Amino acid sequence: MEQDKPLSTDAFAALQARFQDQSRKAQAYYTVMHAVRPIAGSDDAADAWMNAPLAAFDGATPAQLVAQGRQDAVLAHVATLPSP
Repeated sequence: MEQDKPLSTDAFAALQARFQDQSRKAQAYYTVMHAVRPIAGSDDAADAWMNAPLAAFDGATPAQLVAQGRQDAVLAHVATLPSP
């Protein structure tokens, strides 16, 4: 069996940057999920809302917007939704 070779400094830095980017996206996604859950009524309903196209955003889904770094716009929209 061949020994694993250590990552170069550049490869390690690239891997670390990719991990940090994915971590930020996951944190943003769950921040929005946490905000919409009380309005949606459950985690399943909040997840469905995250993946439903919104007319307010020209048919983009909240999940797509969060992936683009637009979680503040989604959170502002959530603040306008009526509470149950």
